[in-house]
Amino acid sequence: MKKTAWPSRLLIVCALGAIWFSAHAQLKGGSSGPGGNEPPEPSPCLTEATLQIAANPTSVTYGQASVVSWSVVPPARCGSLTVRLNGQPVAASGSRSVTPPASATYTVIVSETRLGVYAQRSVSAQVGVVYPPRVVINQSTSNPASVLVGALGSTNPSQTIELCNVDIDLTGRTGIAIGSNRSLIGSPGCERNPRRLGPRIFVTDKRGGASLFVIQGDNVRVSGFRLEGPTSGIAQGDVKEKGILIAPPPGREPIRSIEISNMEIFHWSGVGVQVIDNVDPNERGRLFNTNPGAVRIRGNFFHHNRHGAGEGYGVAVTDGAYATIEQNVFDENRHAIAGGSRNDDALDYSGYTLRDNLILSGGGLHSVDAWYGFFMCFWQCNSWYTHQIDMHGDKNAWYSSHNWQCGTAGETMIIERNTVLYTNGLAIKIRGNPADKVVVDGNVFKHKKRGDAIAQNGGCGWGDNITKPIDVRPNNVFRADPMAELGSCDFFGDGQQDQFMATGVTWWAKSPVTQQWRYLNTMRERLSELQLGRVDNDAVCDVAPRTSNAAMLPEKYSKSGTGPWVPLLVIKP
Repeated sequence: MKKTAWPSRLLIVCALGAIWFSAHAQLKGGSSGPGGNEPPEPSPCLTEATLQIAANPTSVTYGQASVVSWSVVPPARCGSLTVRLNGQPVAASGSRSVTPPASATYTVIVSETRLGVYAQRSVSAQVGVVYPPRVVINQSTSNPASVLVGALGSTNPSQTIELCNVDIDLTGRTGIAIGSNRSLIGSPGCERNPRRLGPRIFVTDKRGGASLFVIQGDNVRVSGFRLEGPTSGIAQGDVKEKGILIAPPPGREPIRSIEISNMEIFHWSGVGVQVIDNVDPNERGRLFNTNPGAVRIRGNFFHHNRHGAGEGYGVAVTDGAYATIEQNVFDENRHAIAGGSRNDDALDYSGYTLRDNLILSGGGLHSVDAWYGFFMCFWQCNSWYTHQIDMHGDKNAWYSSHNWQCGTAGETMIIERNTVLYTNGLAIKIRGNPADKVVVDGNVFKHKKRGDAIAQNGGCGWGDNITKPIDVRPNNVFRADPMAELGSCDFFGDGQQDQFMATGVTWWAKSPVTQQWRYLNTMRERLSELQLGRVDNDAVCDVAPRTSNAAMLPEKYSKSGTGPWVPLLVIKP
């Protein structure tokens, strides 16, 4: 008997242990339904509880408050449940005054954990926000990102959003729609100017090829602030973020007025501003060369928009669109201006008028992506410098390692009175024959000769196949270096000296505060022909023709360097 007692006792202990383990597992959230495979049902304390929430009023004007009230009543003999309002723990009943920055949903979640299983119920109320036609976002604005997005989406026939002394983080947001009759601007007195960088909208997240803003309407103005992307270096691979995409929806009426002006747009590895067209239902879409001012990109500073092996553009005009790009400064972009030949779905070709811009010496670096370079090293390796003004063709040559290098390259490209100080690569490359024409008229190049500055491909195949050559006018100037001789004067009336550059086609001033060049005027006179000073005795420097005698008053002058030549009226005693 003693020899069999230990096995029997061990069997009893094991059986008791199995029973304890099974019960313990159920208490910790193990299965307890039929067959042990279904979770326990929520208790009546949760399923039979009374949940109520209400907002009063349900619609408020922006800046006004609403009161959200809620009540959670469990059945009798039930203990308290966990109650949260929009994620924050609250009492079972209560009220709260809220001032939502945008239309918002307020949700009460009631939960319990029973036998290790979590369950919840919820009830919600909405508070709509109605915006006035003008909304100012400043340092005192609560949740400025939500206010901005909410106001852009308002139902007002027209909407203006002004930014003043504020940084707005839109990280995580993409495709923010800007409809018709909308203005997103720096508030007067706070906007970007020669002595102030201005308000800023920025993101910090890599976002593939997604656009932050998408302009989908007409009569739109975006102006007077900084728009900063997430990539300060040279991106590689699929990181190709876009700042603003102008993409008119289908319609029969042409676009009348979209303006991007007085902006600093930088760190977008895809493109700062892209303009595309939609050809449905019109074959020529809503943007075309007979209406060049429909989209105007003017007075901006595009810089450090870079990608190693594709894109990295300041401005891109593609998919049959047309834009006027004028009085901008470009620096450290892979291409300052890029063009995509046409919309693939129709014979709607792209084009641009490029006028009175300043392209500084930086940028242009092209670096092959690592995987591509590994296999293509026999053809062209490492890095090289590309061009700044571009229009792609619509065909690929089988013998070329580059895409869209031949065929038809856009429709109409007017390139006039620009100053190009970039010399690491070509200034202009048209990669095919234009459907209409390319005119290069009255530009100033630092390149030594035309062949260093301008190039063109033709149709695909052997030979150049150029049937519509670029019309390079004889008034283009090569071997020019306006940076070699700069003037100094106060062009903004605050006692600080600005650098002055006369390129031979345009005048520019560089602020010592922002270190940015700004367009002043379209004038052909160089610094050697001019004198700077307060001709009309106000606080702002003027520009006048140089006289042979320093004591002699000029006969005419340009007020503040921005006005036309006007006679100097001298009142005699």
